[in-house]
Amino acid sequence: MLLLGLAGIVPPDILFSGFGHPALVTIITVFLISQGLINSGLLRGLGQYLAQHAKSLRGQIISVAAVSALLSTIMNNVGAVGLMLPTSVRMARRTGQSPGVFGLPLAMFSILGGTITLIGSAPNIIIASYMLSSTGQSFRMFDYAPHGLAMFITALIAWLFCKTCGITPGAGEKGKDRSLNKEDIEDKNTENITTTETESDLFETKAFAPLSTKEKKFTLLVITLAIAAVSSGLLHPAYGFGGAALLMVFFGVLKLPDAYQCIDLKIVFFLGAMLGIGQTLEHTGSLELLSSALAGFTEGLQSFWLIVLLLFVASVLSNAINNAASAVFMAPLAVGIAAGSSTLETAAALMAVAAGSNLTLLLPTHQAALMVLSKAPFSFGSFMRFGLLLTIICGLAAAAVITLIWQ
Repeated sequence: MLLLGLAGIVPPDILFSGFGHPALVTIITVFLISQGLINSGLLRGLGQYLAQHAKSLRGQIISVAAVSALLSTIMNNVGAVGLMLPTSVRMARRTGQSPGVFGLPLAMFSILGGTITLIGSAPNIIIASYMLSSTGQSFRMFDYAPHGLAMFITALIAWLFCKTCGITPGAGEKGKDRSLNKEDIEDKNTENITTTETESDLFETKAFAPLSTKEKKFTLLVITLAIAAVSSGLLHPAYGFGGAALLMVFFGVLKLPDAYQCIDLKIVFFLGAMLGIGQTLEHTGSLELLSSALAGFTEGLQSFWLIVLLLFVASVLSNAINNAASAVFMAPLAVGIAAGSSTLETAAALMAVAAGSNLTLLLPTHQAALMVLSKAPFSFGSFMRFGLLLTIICGLAAAAVITLIWQ
């Protein structure tokens, strides 16, 4: 970025515009909301509640996968993994299974859960901002739910089918299972989001009581109101969830030191830079040149196949680089392709990029997957084989839903 500025190619107001981008502010508020949820204790005891009520191995794995996906819709998916990982390891030990049997679905379904809502993942937030700048209307909280749920349900069916056929995706290699010691637990702060689990918590029975204290009730009320305001379009996500985070701070649910610590500056600077580079590509005409070239290549393709193409290109970029970077690069490109196409709507093109950018399942490079690997190890080969299958079938399912709804 500095080299582009020093060379006089791009003015500073364009080059550094990403650091004032509303999408970046919204992503920061998600970090704050996630830490507030953890600090309030609203979800404390949830994992043990599942362990007590899901008796069979399949039931326990499905419950862990489903709850991690649900949590990922309202908080950072690394925070969701941090809440569910100790319980997953405990369940594996009690059933005599490798932790990887729980670890792989926990990683994959927490990633897929983030595809369902606006605040579930950084790509969804970024795509909504491009939708607003391109059409004047932004995607709302649950506009992503149709294709997100389609991917989640498709993945769940695929996992059940694999289990029925005797295949165990995620089984760790013998000798590589690790015990959860105190150092491991403290290291769960992968994205500066801490949990309330301690070493003794792993074996201490806790009751799941989400309305037992004033802090829990207040947190639930604030988050519910924020979701309602954003979903109805009354407030921009940065205002709605930013306001919720501030209320948590004012009323002591989220302490200021925790609020500052949970904001991962590495991610903030990376996303700010990527958003600035995206603006730079638009300012210099590079994206227009590229989209014009691709328009000739895609001319004549039906809308469904254009959506499939955008989705899988975004997915490959997401696995190779980063899901947010994929969204930043592909979103303006998708807008340009839609503008030059007589069959593809802008909303459908952007939804395809959102779905593809969230399909980070080909390689275990996502923060959530790396976090699970450190505590509930599974083989890379298992992740890649199952991830390739899920990427293909979930991608096609999402493309079909996007075509049906947004075209």
